[in-house]
Amino acid sequence: MQPITDFFLRNMIAVYFFYGLAFFTMGVALALTTRQTSRRRFARALPCMAAFGILHGFHEWFEMGQRIALETSGRTPTVEEEILRLLLLVVSFVMLLCFGLQLLSPAAAPRRRVYTPAIGLVLVWAVVSALFIANVQSAPLEAITIADGLSRYLLAIPAAALSAIALMREQRALRMMNISAFGRNMVMAAAALLLYGVIGQLFLRPSALPWTEVFSSSHFIDWFGIPVQLFRAAMAVALTFFLIRVMNAFAIEHRRRLEQADRERLAAEQAALEVERRSIAAMENMNDELRLAAHKLSLLLDVSNLLDLPGSLDSRLQQAMARIIEALPFANAGLVMIAHRNHHSESVMGVTGFRAVDADGDSALYAQVIELGRVCIDRGVAMCRHTDGAVIEFVADAETGDPQQKCRSHGAPTTMIAYPVTAHHRIYGSIVLVRLSPIPYRPAPSEMALMAGVAQQLGISIENALLTAEAQRHGQQLAELLRQIVDAQESERQRIARELHDATGQSLTAIGLGLRGVETQLAQSVCDPSMTPLVFQVKEMRIFAQNALGELRNIISNLRPPQLDELGLAAALRWYVQSYAQRRHIAAHFTCTGDDSRLPPDYRTVLFRIAQEALTNTAKHANASEVTVALDITDDFVKLEVGDNGIGFNPALLNRLANQPAAGWGVIGMRERALLLDGRCEIETAPGAGTRVRVEAPLRRAATLLTNEGTPSHA
Repeated sequence: MQPITDFFLRNMIAVYFFYGLAFFTMGVALALTTRQTSRRRFARALPCMAAFGILHGFHEWFEMGQRIALETSGRTPTVEEEILRLLLLVVSFVMLLCFGLQLLSPAAAPRRRVYTPAIGLVLVWAVVSALFIANVQSAPLEAITIADGLSRYLLAIPAAALSAIALMREQRALRMMNISAFGRNMVMAAAALLLYGVIGQLFLRPSALPWTEVFSSSHFIDWFGIPVQLFRAAMAVALTFFLIRVMNAFAIEHRRRLEQADRERLAAEQAALEVERRSIAAMENMNDELRLAAHKLSLLLDVSNLLDLPGSLDSRLQQAMARIIEALPFANAGLVMIAHRNHHSESVMGVTGFRAVDADGDSALYAQVIELGRVCIDRGVAMCRHTDGAVIEFVADAETGDPQQKCRSHGAPTTMIAYPVTAHHRIYGSIVLVRLSPIPYRPAPSEMALMAGVAQQLGISIENALLTAEAQRHGQQLAELLRQIVDAQESERQRIARELHDATGQSLTAIGLGLRGVETQLAQSVCDPSMTPLVFQVKEMRIFAQNALGELRNIISNLRPPQLDELGLAAALRWYVQSYAQRRHIAAHFTCTGDDSRLPPDYRTVLFRIAQEALTNTAKHANASEVTVALDITDDFVKLEVGDNGIGFNPALLNRLANQPAAGWGVIGMRERALLLDGRCEIETAPGAGTRVRVEAPLRRAATLLTNEGTPSHA
């Protein structure tokens, strides 16, 4: 062993170089490896181990440089150089300690759990070193040697032991990853690190430390025949070798992650393709549903528009059935049956697609269609007839799927389908759709749903048409009754006015004249002063008779002013406005534009009554100081406007008055009288802004309006 020992002692510079190179290589290799991405906690702790290797390698090379200077020029290290070397050594041991602490800490642990124990251990080393140096009172270089030895005992050995324990625990994680071979490398790396830290750092330079008398570097050479630096270098090489091999686990992990990512990507692509396929299918279904809905809405809209056209119900149903037959692939012909109120007879309308001989009832097929429509009305359910004569009832609800099931389950092809035409739970008839083509055809559920929708639309339209026709009949009857009432009312007014004028008026005139004569005779012949009161009584009776005659004339004028029949509407309104101003003490003005002689008598009466009612309302409610009445007659229209500067009212009250006729009889009467002329009456008002009544009526049908149509009126 002596020759080998002498060889290494002569070549200690090479040993230091090899020692530093081993740690530096390990640090650089680990630093490069840490660039690989890994989710393992071991990978996140490797930067500390890499820093330990690089710093420790620089420390050994720094010490090699000092030895070269000593052997070549006899130069001993200065205090500053030794302090720098000690700092490199301590920092490298701290990095090793951080590696172990980080590897033992949970992944989500804060950094203070790693750095706080390391800083605490450094402080312990510094305090112990300071106390020991102060106790022995050594020179500066000797003090640095003491601090060097204590750093190996207080920092290196605990750090190496802690890191070895952490590596042993980490190898179990590698076994769980099914890469146990790398776990064995982790165990060997832990063993090398433990030997390096416990054995390699146990032997120190000779110093004032008491245990260096036994565990010194010279004793290590005596016992093992090699320098302790060579042993440390060998452990560094072993540690580097096994850690580099452990690094291959990162490549396997990375490959597995790539494979997993590829599998997930393929699965995601498959899922995306499946989603896209489903989306396309859903979009196609949606497009089909939208096309069907658009087709259905278009057909229903066309049917509704055709049924709303003017003309007889039969002609409208004829056009609607032609559009329905055109839109439905199943039907070639069809008809609509309208049930009367007693349901004992039906009217056939809208016959489309049948030959003339069929429609005349000479065909057995047409008779079957009529019979199916009648049965459909009686039973109130949809029915289908097949070529073998079978008749099947079903519920006309597309959502249940019942039409397709019952009609398709029958072996023979369908020849005709009947749907009840209903609205608001009332049966108005039936629609029968017939297939005349010899080519068998089974209607799809969507087509049957469209047929059911058409039947519902027909029910609503037929109900509206029947109700409209009934309302028109009632309106015509009411108009005729009201016309008679208005004529009778005006005739009765004329009769009463005439009788009052001819009978009561003549009588009052005669009484007044007689009393005047009696008064004159008494005044001339009576000489007795006691008869004077009798003269005054006769005079008062004469005055009473004259006043009664004046009031009677006013009543006669209000009932039917003679100016209206003798002089026309303008003269009657001018007289009435003047008398209104005198009676009510209100400034009243009347203007007329156009020739009123072309107005028929009915127009004169209606417009005069409207003006009379408007002025009466002004006197009762408006609290006005001025009113205006304007009559405008053109070739096509007559317009009447009555306005005041009164207090006005809320226009919303007009709607309330329409719902409560007793509360607004005058307003309703004005509007209904305007409707007698096929005109309109508008009232403009606002609180504090006065009221203006406008009436406008056409003159095109002036001669016949009151005999053809009308609305309720009130005097």
